[in-house]
Amino acid sequence: MNIAGLLPILLLGVVFWALLIRPQQKAKAAAREMQTALSPGDEVTTIGGIFGIVRELDTATVDLEISEDVIVRFDRRAVNRIVRDIPVEEADEHRIGDDDDDEYVDDEELVAEAPVEADVPATDAPANDDPSTPVDAPEPAR
Repeated sequence: MNIAGLLPILLLGVVFWALLIRPQQKAKAAAREMQTALSPGDEVTTIGGIFGIVRELDTATVDLEISEDVIVRFDRRAVNRIVRDIPVEEADEHRIGDDDDDEYVDDEELVAEAPVEADVPATDAPANDDPSTPVDAPEPAR
C-alpha cells in the first residue's frame, strides 16, 4: 500500500481537528469551569444578554436578581460569563435598585434637550400635478 497517497488525507484530518474541533473543546471546558465556579453575589450575563446578580444556586439552576426584588430562575448553562465577582458578605450592598447616588432624569427633560430639526420636505422631487406626464424614477442600484 502506498502511504504517500494517505498522507494528504491524514494531514487534512489533523488540520481539521486543530482548527475546528480542539478550540471548540477548549471553549466548552472553559464554560463548564466558569459555571461550576459560580457563587452567590457574582454579577453575570446570560446567553440572552440579561445582566443579573446570582442569589441562589443548585445543581441545575441559578436564580438571578435582574431588577430590584425581581428574581428569575435560569438553567445554569444559560450563564454566559461572570462580569464581576462580589464577595458574599457584600452582595446585599450591591442589590439592584439600591443606588441612591443615581440621578433620576425625567422624560420631559430629555425631550427639552433634544435638538430640533429643521422642516425638510419629504421628497426633493418637483411636484407633478399632471397625471399624464411620466415621473422620472431613479435607477435601481445594481
